[in-house]
Amino acid sequence: MENERTLQEAAGWHARLHSADCTEEDRLAFEQWRRSDVAHARAYEIAERTSSQLDSLVLDPRLQALALLAREEIAAENTTQNMRSSRETRWGGRRLRWTIPAALAASVAVAMLVFRFLPDALDDGSATMVYESPKDRTRSVTLSDGSTVQLDIGTRLTVQMSPERRRITLLAGRAMFEVAHDRSRPFSVAAADSRTTALGTRFQVELDPAQVIVTLAQGSVAIDDESVGQEWHEQLKPGEQLSVDMKTAMLTKTTVDPSVVTSWTRGRHLFRSTPLHEAVDEVNRYAQKKIRIGDPSLADLPVGGNFIAGDSELIVAAFAAVLPLSVVNDGNKEIILFRRHEPQN
Repeated sequence: MENERTLQEAAGWHARLHSADCTEEDRLAFEQWRRSDVAHARAYEIAERTSSQLDSLVLDPRLQALALLAREEIAAENTTQNMRSSRETRWGGRRLRWTIPAALAASVAVAMLVFRFLPDALDDGSATMVYESPKDRTRSVTLSDGSTVQLDIGTRLTVQMSPERRRITLLAGRAMFEVAHDRSRPFSVAAADSRTTALGTRFQVELDPAQVIVTLAQGSVAIDDESVGQEWHEQLKPGEQLSVDMKTAMLTKTTVDPSVVTSWTRGRHLFRSTPLHEAVDEVNRYAQKKIRIGDPSLADLPVGGNFIAGDSELIVAAFAAVLPLSVVNDGNKEIILFRRHEPQN
């Protein structure tokens, strides 16, 4: 078991990386810290796993008591120092400055108490960690190997890290993976009956009720069939996308613009000659006021533009400026699109 100081450092880094104001400088400093010692990487893996398990663990009466103790410690510290003020902390020999909200500090304190008093709650590193994002926002996760995963809204996946392999299982939604190079441990993503193995790369996997869609932005991936009795293998180059039909196992490979397909990771909608029905589906993922196509003849009209995700009214206004659309906005629930017919002379 890693020493307590290293675990505290790891918990501090975990809190920092998952805070809203985490900077690129912070991430680079974390990576330097993680790579400086094998024990650091192991401790961060424990911090990740503990964070994932904390919600269920605190149902244990022992941990409820520890959580109460942690809150009391935080309250006592607040009498001498404002937890919301900018705090200068030294992690791994490097001096960083950041703000630690009291609620976040309390979570770290609870985790430290788990490390200190209940080491049996942790295992040898082969446990399955569960990550999910809420239905109204995306989430970014840094894994113990330095890989990053961006979860789209309503996405759920599991992570298993061991000395031999790195395996992610996508259970719902879509995620973008930026894989840290580690030749000794393959990095694979399972979705339905498919398995995508990365070779140091950036790629996206999407799972919906009808199909699995893999899009490669950079590097190389191999995609295999994991089902019984059906064997296929595909390899993608950057800019290629593979769709796998869930019922028939039919494969469809196409060429796409990765910047368009992955624009959600930047909080944008980027459309380039995108069929209107596909653009509407993408906008509706994030918009409170949904768009509905009231005239099927509009479905394949091409649209383009770069928009902030979630603002359906602004996006529809832009579409209507260049397309023959008549817009019916009921003011509350949805926006309906019909074809605009020009008056005849």
